[in-house]
Amino acid sequence: MQVNDLLLLSLDENPTTGFQWAVDGVGSDLVELQASEYVPARESRVGGGGQRVLTFKAQRAGIDQLKLKLWREWQGEPSIVERFTVTLQVRE
Repeated sequence: MQVNDLLLLSLDENPTTGFQWAVDGVGSDLVELQASEYVPARESRVGGGGQRVLTFKAQRAGIDQLKLKLWREWQGEPSIVERFTVTLQVRE
């Protein structure tokens, strides 16, 4: 990535279960979350799944990991059922 580039991540999610993708911890200052939107599957019915689309903007040059977790925020860390980690390299 280059500084100011956008990164879009699409992860499977079913919000009717209460689980939602979120940045895991404080995270890196390499990228900044710009938007988080749930997009239902085209043929999804009530209670069906879809995707969480997260948009990040590269803030500075460097290498670091972006960590996400699928959890129920109100239940805290013990509710994490899945993690997603990607190593990012941002250049000037």
